[in-house]
Amino acid sequence: MQNARQLDIPRLIAFIAVCEEGSISAASRRLHIAQPALTVTMAKLESALGTKLLERDIRGVTPTPSGAELLARAYDIVGRAQAAFGDIQASAHEPQGEVSIGLPASAAAVLALPLIARLSQDYPRIRLRLVDGFSGYLWSWLLAGELDLALVFDRSSTSGVHSAPIAHEDMHLVGVPERMKAGRTVSVSTLADYPLAMSSRRHGIRSALDDYAVRHGTALNVGIEIDAGTYLIQLLKTGAWFSLLAPCAVARDVREGTLATRRLSPTFTRSICLAQRRAVMGDTAVRRAADSLRQVARGLIDDKTWDARPA
Repeated sequence: MQNARQLDIPRLIAFIAVCEEGSISAASRRLHIAQPALTVTMAKLESALGTKLLERDIRGVTPTPSGAELLARAYDIVGRAQAAFGDIQASAHEPQGEVSIGLPASAAAVLALPLIARLSQDYPRIRLRLVDGFSGYLWSWLLAGELDLALVFDRSSTSGVHSAPIAHEDMHLVGVPERMKAGRTVSVSTLADYPLAMSSRRHGIRSALDDYAVRHGTALNVGIEIDAGTYLIQLLKTGAWFSLLAPCAVARDVREGTLATRRLSPTFTRSICLAQRRAVMGDTAVRRAADSLRQVARGLIDDKTWDARPA
């Protein structure tokens, strides 16, 4: 018990803040603690554990291997404490508070409205802040602490973010029907014949598709890069351009007959991951929102509204 006192919740919260901010001064501002006091807290923590936890240089601080191990355990300990507090509080009151959720524009097309309806009905005291954007941007906002959870593509967990697949979906060639060849699939070997409008290379899915084409002896014929989902869809409807997208991004347009899709052959599959900041995973409102997102996604997949497969 004496040793456990050295790892009390305030010290662990302070350590998490220092690691996330990468700076003692930035963490002190975030925690509203004087910088000298926070420095002493970190020194006492290192002394108690008998090992160096932080590497310090002119750019700030980063966790050592021992520090990274402590950080992972700190998230777990603080998360369990938050969960206990939230569950006990929720036994007398409904979950409440703001939860910020990021959805890729493609997934938002099928998920956003059902998710809003579910949360509004089941948890009226949760204030939802919904953001859509490209997966790469959502991941950056998660790391920066600007989102609580998000759906992202093909991401692994980090010390600050827990990420796990909830579904898989195949990528398709998308264009106006009159310019699409007959059949249900399009061979990767012919992709160079299609002028493509694609997201920029800062997004993982674009790099993965470039690599996919190269592995099969061809290259993507990308004529324009556009990091704006709505305008990309409008561009495809002109008939001058094609793109490689998941079917959910254009489901309504396909139903209306303004766009058509062809599955890539060989199949290119991406994983849709639910990513959550570890620092807030113990919050009851965040956990309820994450559970609702999983349930809504599974329901849409089961009733064929979302052309994806459960993970």
